[in-house]
Amino acid sequence: MSLTVMKFGGTSVGSAERIRQAASIVQRHAQQGDQVVVVVSALSKVTDLILSVLNSARLGNGEVMEEGLRQLSERHEQVVSELFQGHTRKAVSADVQATLNHMRDFCAALKLLGSATPQVMDMVLPLGEKMSAHIFAACLNELGAKGTFVDSARIVATDDKFGDAVPDMEATSRQCREILLPLLQQGQIPVVMGYSGATAGGQVTTLGRGGSDYSGTIVGAAMDAHEVWIWTDVDGVLTADPRVCPDAVTLPEVTFAEAIELSYYGAKVIHRKAIWPTMDRGIPVWIKNSFKPEVPGTKIVESLPESPHPVKAVTAVTQASLVTLTTRRDVHFAEIFGRLFLRLGHEHVDVLFSTQSSSENSLGLVLREPDTEQVVRAIQRLFRTELKHGILNPVTVHRDIAVIAVLGSGMKGYCGILGRLFSVVARNNVSVIAVAQGASELNICFAVTNSRVDDVVRAVHQEFLGAEAAN
Repeated sequence: MSLTVMKFGGTSVGSAERIRQAASIVQRHAQQGDQVVVVVSALSKVTDLILSVLNSARLGNGEVMEEGLRQLSERHEQVVSELFQGHTRKAVSADVQATLNHMRDFCAALKLLGSATPQVMDMVLPLGEKMSAHIFAACLNELGAKGTFVDSARIVATDDKFGDAVPDMEATSRQCREILLPLLQQGQIPVVMGYSGATAGGQVTTLGRGGSDYSGTIVGAAMDAHEVWIWTDVDGVLTADPRVCPDAVTLPEVTFAEAIELSYYGAKVIHRKAIWPTMDRGIPVWIKNSFKPEVPGTKIVESLPESPHPVKAVTAVTQASLVTLTTRRDVHFAEIFGRLFLRLGHEHVDVLFSTQSSSENSLGLVLREPDTEQVVRAIQRLFRTELKHGILNPVTVHRDIAVIAVLGSGMKGYCGILGRLFSVVARNNVSVIAVAQGASELNICFAVTNSRVDDVVRAVHQEFLGAEAAN
């Protein structure tokens, strides 16, 4: 009997109808004889609303705080009333209200204190997942399955980096097997809160951006699942953003390495860190559409046979910037740049790509726009003396650019890709601001002005992935 871990995102549990549909997917799979563990996100937009409520409480804005709490109660009670009747409705409503009362108590304390540590925030932010998991488990029971709520704090062990915790996979595997295996052996379907875990001391932690998908793959890896299915609102991983390229198609399979690159450079189907736990264990991950469960989706696997088509997808990150740092020619710039990258690592800044000119002793960092000011300030603090004495030239910032990434494991050793790529860009009369290719030859990244990004993505997609290119 194989085990499948199914993770449902916020849009997949965003209403009573969608929860019922998601629960039906789980029930049908379980009826085929497989064991299933479910991991759920909060209802769509609920985590953002909880964060808004907490910030209002922290700032002493009681009116906005109360309005947010009212909206949370109304949203969840509406879902409960549409899904359940009688005793079940009363029981699930009681669970929801107990969670909201817990949240209200925290908010009252925050309002008095006027501040909140990441540790305190982590105690409240996962409460949206707690409510959705209770509702989902009850919905499974209504359908005739045996849904059982499981608090993620009991099974996902993490360090104490509140707000962006790292899982302890050894402890998580032990706790998952101790708690989930007996439930599965009894024919039950555990429904686990996504997004959170707990330290060895029992303090609740959250897993940061992409945390709910991360929870799904953490549990999948810990349980040595046969597969992990990520249910979302798209058909899988596409060759490009369909809003930009209407002829984009779903990729039937991608490798773990390709999925990580796609995620890093703009594809929002799955967060890159969510791929690591299953990649380490070689567990396939499916990206599927809960609104169209009959669509196969995309399977993420360890490796694939060689393809005659070198390029697999074209992605873009809009709203980026280029920060350039230049040293005097007589300065050993490797030491300077080494210090800079160490600092960026400490500040958890992701560099989209970097370029270096040895002849000019310059380094260009292409960053997401929200990170730009943080990086400029870090440079000014770190190199205050060097800037003052002219060892470093003033930092320059080129804003309003976009990064386009052309990806595919088939590009390795394939001749002519760069020539074709930049011929397409030139034919569209677009200037390339910066360019880089990773040593793995898995991607080629380049920056263009933001106003032309869609034109270039369409042209590149047509060149490498259009109907004529596929023939």
